Amino acid sequence: MRVLRPLVTAGLVLASGAAQAGTARVWLERMQDAAHTLDYTGTFVYRHGDMLSAMHIVHRVAHGQVTERLTALDGRRQVIIRGRGRIACYLPRDHVEFVERRVMALKTFPALVPTHLKPLRRFYAIRLGGLARIAGAVSRLVVIAPRDAYRYGYRLWADRKNGLLLKAAVINDRGRVIEQFLFTRLRLRRTIPAAAVSPRGIGPASAYKKERGELFPDPRPSWTVGRVPPGFRLAMHLMRRIAGHKGVVQHLVYSDGLAGVSVFIGRRPRVTPVHAQLFRLGALHVFRTVVDHRMVTALGDVPTLTVETMALSAHRLSPAAAP
Repeated sequence: MRVLRPLVTAGLVLASGAAQAGTARVWLERMQDAAHTLDYTGTFVYRHGDMLSAMHIVHRVAHGQVTERLTALDGRRQVIIRGRGRIACYLPRDHVEFVERRVMALKTFPALVPTHLKPLRRFYAIRLGGLARIAGAVSRLVVIAPRDAYRYGYRLWADRKNGLLLKAAVINDRGRVIEQFLFTRLRLRRTIPAAAVSPRGIGPASAYKKERGELFPDPRPSWTVGRVPPGFRLAMHLMRRIAGHKGVVQHLVYSDGLAGVSVFIGRRPRVTPVHAQLFRLGALHVFRTVVDHRMVTALGDVPTLTVETMALSAHRLSPAAAP
């Protein structure tokens, strides 16, 4: 019996862990459902590094389609409309409108929820945390911890009544919060009119200079990434014309179901930095380097190791290897 006791105890621990993970996945599924079914308005604050900003959001669901209007409440005035596969950013002071097609692998609060839950278990440990009061509502914490150094951890707090994500924090390898979103006010609505998620109130459309980005398929991609971190898969490979910039770049999007990394391959600028460059804003890392006379840029809400590994291993495909 003494020999069997450790085995029985280990079995109970594993069974308990599996049950808890299953319950945590139920909460993640509730967050997904709430993001695609609930109408609401609210205000959330966003902290990245030492910077703090606030935004008002109107979130509308109609015929299965989600549309959002976000209005900056401090700093430079801007209005962002997200929906139907595109993002439009209006800068009233400059009378400029930027329009870009949305990239599926890149997520934003309050829709920062994994898309495919089952594969995540290989690369993240998922468990339930305690209860907290956020924006006047009792919420449940779901902890998503990375199993390697290629991705960040997440803490997600969901409304206990409806599953809506109320707070999200991105955690680095030292356990520190490097980016955080938090609703301060939130109100559920039965219905929201279409006009509430339109660019009304920012002046006539004719007064704006339009800068539009374009996406189009790349039937014969000529570049790839040689060292892709475990769990990341190529989600999209296309050509892109970025709003406000000249030229066309190849755009590769990789995702592990939660984190996303974009790799851009474009023309080498006339003034090229001598060394590779690394930029950071909150959880976002941007790494730029020159490979085979092309500028390669990798960016994503992932650690430095991930963007450096992917950018430095980007290379041309031989004609025989290209699909």
